[in-house]
Amino acid sequence: MSAYNYLSRKGVSVAFLAVVVVFLIAIIPIVTGLSDFSDIPTERQAFSPEGGIFKTGIYLAIGLLILAVLTTLVLSLLQIFSNFKAAKKGLIAFGGLVVLFGIIFAMTDANVGGALGTTVENFKVSDTIFKVISGGIQLSLMMLVGIVVIVVLMEIWGYFKNQ
Repeated sequence: MSAYNYLSRKGVSVAFLAVVVVFLIAIIPIVTGLSDFSDIPTERQAFSPEGGIFKTGIYLAIGLLILAVLTTLVLSLLQIFSNFKAAKKGLIAFGGLVVLFGIIFAMTDANVGGALGTTVENFKVSDTIFKVISGGIQLSLMMLVGIVVIVVLMEIWGYFKNQ
């Protein structure tokens, strides 16, 4: 029996079991250290050794995030290489997004004032990181507006098409 056939039949059960195991691994240090953690004054809890009861959960979450990103990248690349002709439109669209992001990145001014400027200075955000964050937010908002416009236009087209 191949892994694909096994997971296609029992994948939900395997995922649920994995979630339960990860949850138990994360919750055991919290439950066992909660009484000591509660005895510490609130303003010192995050910096005390007892505050480390949450580290296991944080490390598991980071590990699962890395696993999800790597799995997504590997499976996407496998899909692209297995059927390049079908993936051509998606690659062109992705390239367009990269070019649009590059244009937004180049046009973003890293010199900001006011509350945002104060926040950038407090957290010592470099100009490049600020431009990447700003470009990502602007690109996301542009895609959101584009999606809303497309949905509205498709609904109007569907309405007149069915008349």
